Amino acid sequence: MFTRNDDIRNQIWEAISGLNEEQLNLKPTPDHWSTMQVLRHLNLMESLIVKQAHAALEKEQTVSVDKKPYELTLDRSHSVDAPAHLQPPAVPETLANVRYDLEESHQALMHVAQDHDAELLRSKSFLHPVFGEMDLAQWVDFASYHEERHLAQIQDIKQRLGVSRI
Repeated sequence: MFTRNDDIRNQIWEAISGLNEEQLNLKPTPDHWSTMQVLRHLNLMESLIVKQAHAALEKEQTVSVDKKPYELTLDRSHSVDAPAHLQPPAVPETLANVRYDLEESHQALMHVAQDHDAELLRSKSFLHPVFGEMDLAQWVDFASYHEERHLAQIQDIKQRLGVSRI
C-alpha cells in the first residue's frame, strides 16, 4: 500500500540532490515558496494526516465512504491555498532538520498504512477540505498525490531560479 508514497518521496530527494541550502531556501518570487518551504509543507501535511488518522482509529464509529477523485490534486492549473497550520515558516531552514522531520513523518504514515488491516483503514475517515470525507486508505494514497503535485512545484522552482545539480 505504501510503494507509491516511497517512490514519490525518492523522486523528491533525487530532484533536490546536489542543491545547497542557499538554493533550497531561494524563492522564485517573494510571494512563492522556496523548495525548502515546499519540503516543510510536505512534512506538516504528512504529520497532520498521521495525527488525524490516529484520532480516527480511536473512534468506535465505522464509516463507508465513496472513492474520492483526489488524483485531481496533480492538476496544477487549480490551486488551493494551504491553511495557516500547513503554511511553512518564512525563515530559512536547514536541510538536515527538514529532512529529519520528513523522514519521521514518512515513517509515521507508513506505520499507519502497514500496521493496520486494510479493512480497518477503509472503515475510518476524516474530512478533506476539498474532497470531503475520505477513509484512511484514501488519505495514505492521497499523500503520494499531494507529494507528486509538489514535486512538480519543486521542478518549477528550480527552473524559475535556474538552479540544478552542482
